[in-house]
Amino acid sequence: MTASATAAPGPPADPSMLGRLGGLLMGLTSGVAKAAAIGYVGVCALAFAFQRKLQYFPTTEHPPAVATLPPAYGDIEEFTVRTEDGVTIRGYHLPVPTMNIAHTKHPKIHLLQLHGNAGSRYHRIPWAHYTRVRLGCAVTLLDYRGYGGSEGKVTEAGMILDGKAGIQWAATRANETGSKLVLHLESIGSAAGICAAAALRRDARGGDIGVAGIVAEGGLSSCIEIAEKVFSFLPVRLMMKDKWDGVCGAAASLDPAMPFMSMHGTRDEIVPFWCGKKLFESSSSTRKVLKEFKRGGHNNLADQTGYIEALDEFYTTVESL
Repeated sequence: MTASATAAPGPPADPSMLGRLGGLLMGLTSGVAKAAAIGYVGVCALAFAFQRKLQYFPTTEHPPAVATLPPAYGDIEEFTVRTEDGVTIRGYHLPVPTMNIAHTKHPKIHLLQLHGNAGSRYHRIPWAHYTRVRLGCAVTLLDYRGYGGSEGKVTEAGMILDGKAGIQWAATRANETGSKLVLHLESIGSAAGICAAAALRRDARGGDIGVAGIVAEGGLSSCIEIAEKVFSFLPVRLMMKDKWDGVCGAAASLDPAMPFMSMHGTRDEIVPFWCGKKLFESSSSTRKVLKEFKRGGHNNLADQTGYIEALDEFYTTVESL
């Protein structure tokens, strides 16, 4: 007869050892949580401190002298304008071309372009030259504060004041030549221009502000909506200074009789198409049109088939009123 082999019970666990192990694990967990919390707060602090460097990318230096630009661009006038808060900003004016190659379709259309968040007016000269030669119009390019040799530092409130000053300058020039002023607003320039136009209309108590039409190219309904999607892990709404969340309200407050066109690429990787469509839907205009470019991104709409034709048609509408 063999006895069954039964393992002898081990010694009881040392309560003090278990306690030390539990404390160690809790300490490690607490340490990781603290480190993560500190790291997250650090990321938030950095994002808050440098947020405008993440939002605006100005070329700050003054562009080359006009006299050094390629002769093919024709006459370019450099001008300055002083904003209502005393900041001097700079711009270029390209008059209606007189060259034989010009298609003088719209000699009484004067464009004011407010550009996007990167570069300066210097980088928009090729677009301005192309547009005025193809369509025979005058073009004014404006740099916000902090861009292209303009004084100051860029902020939402400052850009709106810059837009107001630019509109007033261009409206005066358009009036002198018997032209109609059209705002051509690129990307965040749509926010600046629409908010500026709305502010001028409030100042005029609903009266005429000298703007005959608005084109929003890659326009946006707000910056905060985009930022919340890009930086979904951050409390963006609490942190962001320049939310640009009044754009749709401003668009709704403009003169309903003013023609409005939104041009947007469905492949826009910076300002999603839905954002531009929301701005379009917010416009109070009874003469508004949405031009979708199926192959268009954020920075290549001018290369798309139908771009110039859309502008041509829009200018014709403005001239007919």
